[in-house]
Amino acid sequence: MTIAKTKSNIVFITGVVLSILLVSNCIISYKDYPKILPLPSEEKTLDTNFVYVLPTFPQLNLGGREALKNYFENKTRFKKTQEGVDVPKVGYLVNVKVNYRSPTPVATAFLGVSTLTATLLPAWSTQDGYDVQYILYKDGKKVGTYDYHIFRNYAQWLLFVPISWYNFETATEKEVFERMTFKFFEDAKEHF
Repeated sequence: MTIAKTKSNIVFITGVVLSILLVSNCIISYKDYPKILPLPSEEKTLDTNFVYVLPTFPQLNLGGREALKNYFENKTRFKKTQEGVDVPKVGYLVNVKVNYRSPTPVATAFLGVSTLTATLLPAWSTQDGYDVQYILYKDGKKVGTYDYHIFRNYAQWLLFVPISWYNFETATEKEVFERMTFKFFEDAKEHF
């Protein structure tokens, strides 16, 4: 084996180890959303058209968009669901708007410094997350707007590697968006 190939392998292995360390020392949890089992699908009993509009998520998508699409397609009572933008004259449209709430400027600065030092210095944020709005139309007319807020706790530090298993005990973004969509249908049930 040549010296150049050996150096290349060492650089690659070091990069993989550093990447694993950087990912495994982050702790993420969502306020007000404990770890839950997946929600069951409802029986498809409604023949009414159901159209939904999903946003492009503004930041790194950790499963929120997929959770919305899956819930609308597979877990609602509607037999006919489709993604679209036109408000149907007969049936329902749910337009989902998602705005990412950035960490505070101070938290962003600490996150940057922590990342630059390979997380030797700790950083955290408790205010980032999403503001989500469901706008509901029925038979061509707007019948309601439902606002929800997701707050995420995020921390990174090299010393978190031994407790990184904690992420498996907290809700994921996908689970949070699924639970929030379930809450939307509960809040808007008078219109369905």
